[in-house]
Amino acid sequence: MRKVRLIYNPVAGDARFKNRLDTVIKNFQKSGYIVSPYRLMKANDMDNALCDLDDKYSAIAISGGDGTINNLINAMRRKAVDLPIGIFPFGTSNDFAAHIGIPKNISQCCDMITDGEIINVDAGTVNGTYFVNVCSAGLLADVPYKTDIGMKNSLGKMAYYLKGFEEIPKLKPIAMRMEYDDKVIDDNFYLFLVLNGRSAGGFLRLAPYASVCDGLLDVIAIKAANITNVINLVLKVLKGEHTSDPNIYHFQTDNLKISSNQIFESDIDGERGPVFPLSIGVKKGDIKVFIPSHG
Repeated sequence: MRKVRLIYNPVAGDARFKNRLDTVIKNFQKSGYIVSPYRLMKANDMDNALCDLDDKYSAIAISGGDGTINNLINAMRRKAVDLPIGIFPFGTSNDFAAHIGIPKNISQCCDMITDGEIINVDAGTVNGTYFVNVCSAGLLADVPYKTDIGMKNSLGKMAYYLKGFEEIPKLKPIAMRMEYDDKVIDDNFYLFLVLNGRSAGGFLRLAPYASVCDGLLDVIAIKAANITNVINLVLKVLKGEHTSDPNIYHFQTDNLKISSNQIFESDIDGERGPVFPLSIGVKKGDIKVFIPSHG
């Protein structure tokens, strides 16, 4: 029989995935899979979840949000594990899974892993660390890990929005240099996002033309402006009408260097990332992911 390692974050999202384990195991067993569950206990536990995989394993199933998937991808690269990933999108923010069309339904996710298709998708890299959805810095970039976990579990993405509006009065511009292809941008920014997919933090249309299969990243950078302009820009972002705004830089690239004379920490998929300077690139088609069958 084929084996699947099921890794789950017990506190991700509404923290109820663990109560559905019996349903998950039943669905896998009906399809001829042996399930080996692993409960994440601490921040650096992902390596342990991968330490005893043998050639009988045909897939890794992971439950959690973008941050949990990020941790899995980086652990797989450290451990030289090359298996397709099936995602149960039950975290607070599931932008990557939503972008590639993964349903938020237990039985459908199980069917996807046992009978779905496998596609190769891009991964972003920043200073040698992988990200699946977004690398960012500046205003709001640290909202995911500043937000109380109790609020995230009870309010979901709304907790991010509330925390984000709380942070707006603390706006401070960051002098940055962005270098990509043969271009250089020197300006003052409040925020930048380097996106593999279309959305981040529940903002669904940040990069409307982005694809996880094109070998490119979409860069959205917000120039320093007065508070009124920023609030208007947030409203445009919610409508997906921001990319032509004069306070926005928007471009695609497969390589980007970002530097500043100030020390700032980045965010990758809702987790703390490296400090400036940042060297960002793409690993085209580097991740194997299950998606629902279209046949």
